[in-house]
Amino acid sequence: MPTPKVPHFAAIGLAAVIAAFACGEFRQTDGSAGPQPPGDRQDDGGASDAAVVAEAGGETTTDAATPPPDGPCDLTSDGSAANTQSLIDAASDGNIVCVPAGTFTWDKTVGWTSKNIFVRGAGIDKTTITRNGPYSFYVGVADATKGHFRISGFTFTGTTTQAVVAYSSEGLVSKASGLFRVDHNKFLYTSDERTGVDLRGVAYGLIDHNLFTWHFGFAVHIAAFNASDACTAEKPSGNWINSQPLDLGTANAVYIEDNTITSTGVPAAAYDTSAGGGRAVFRHNTVTGGFYYSHWTRGCEIGGILHEIYNNAWIGNADYGIATGAGYPIRLEAGTGVIFNNYATSFNTAGSTTPYVFVDDRRAGGSGGEPLAPLLPCDGSHPWDGNIEANGWPCLGQIGRGPGKSLAELIAGEQQPSVPLYLWNNGVESSCATGNACKDSWTVYADPASHIKATPHSNGEVDYLLNGATPKPGYAPYTYPHPLVTTPWP
Repeated sequence: MPTPKVPHFAAIGLAAVIAAFACGEFRQTDGSAGPQPPGDRQDDGGASDAAVVAEAGGETTTDAATPPPDGPCDLTSDGSAANTQSLIDAASDGNIVCVPAGTFTWDKTVGWTSKNIFVRGAGIDKTTITRNGPYSFYVGVADATKGHFRISGFTFTGTTTQAVVAYSSEGLVSKASGLFRVDHNKFLYTSDERTGVDLRGVAYGLIDHNLFTWHFGFAVHIAAFNASDACTAEKPSGNWINSQPLDLGTANAVYIEDNTITSTGVPAAAYDTSAGGGRAVFRHNTVTGGFYYSHWTRGCEIGGILHEIYNNAWIGNADYGIATGAGYPIRLEAGTGVIFNNYATSFNTAGSTTPYVFVDDRRAGGSGGEPLAPLLPCDGSHPWDGNIEANGWPCLGQIGRGPGKSLAELIAGEQQPSVPLYLWNNGVESSCATGNACKDSWTVYADPASHIKATPHSNGEVDYLLNGATPKPGYAPYTYPHPLVTTPWP
């Protein structure tokens, strides 16, 4: 297979941006690593894109436009940021704070800390919030018994500079027990860079039935570090979550489901995790001109931990896909999981007509390498790597390694468990996305091939498996739709 190409950003004419993405970076427009609290066709048989969306379980604008009422308003604002904030300040756990239909320009971030509340607009294109500043909403969680909230029924637009909806529980030493939901919103941004939903800290919940008309930056980003972590080899960012069980097919993840994500001028980055290992389930989405991405374990941070990616439709366009010579809808640089029942059209690269998943590890020298301190390169000389082979394999957090061990345990000689990444039933037929007829034609490109292999290493273990039409033994997906969709507030 030819060497993969990174997404091409010539449409915005910024060499620095192209170089930044080639290094795996999506920095904020002010150069910071992220928000601080405020005050921070392959031929598909002739199926149309609309048919593909419907078959894959994706949403149309009509479907997503109006969220279920889910109870009467306890407090109703006049639509201004100041009045909405005053009502949120007065709200109690379980309250619904409503923002009426209308178009409102907010001159400040609206937010709260450690309240279990529901902030509801009148629906997509009915309640429109224009925010020309760092955030529209910023939710902080300082109490581990909190974190259950919902934001629904808005169109967000403007020149928001950091994140549209930001969540922070990074001050906790474990995770918030409450499950969040961000649903039935439109994120309308056709220029500049920002994050759509930015999650900092260990949090689980649901992002569903949203429409992302998306430019530069990540639609969803997870940085799952917390106060028990530090920027050291013994306690890198993500150390706590990396010490927890794998828990495939459970509620212990951020669920990203039934969203429509569409590029506008540059590739649409549907998801990323960095600065602490994320746990994501990406299912029943339609992504046009975009991809799913996970940073590698590097410097003082754990990369992505868990990826369950299934029943999605990936549609290439002039921004990303066949027109730009991009062959992969999914790129993973850390972690493990399952990839199945995905459909891709108009994805291929020079010399190949087959969509593929790109897996690499830069500490091992993949994609040019990036041996930053304190974790340094994976070369057989550091105790946090497995070092079963002289080259350091298996590397900390690499493709095919599961969580469940702290860095202290690994340094003391324990091993991360072998949990190969499984792929099955991914192809170029639209019926693949529904688990029906599928030729399973996707392939995998691995870099470096010495560290990421489908053939056995010296101890007989493999890092990934192309499993044809056969599911991963013992794996069962979590309930679909997510229980938060069918459970009344609160």
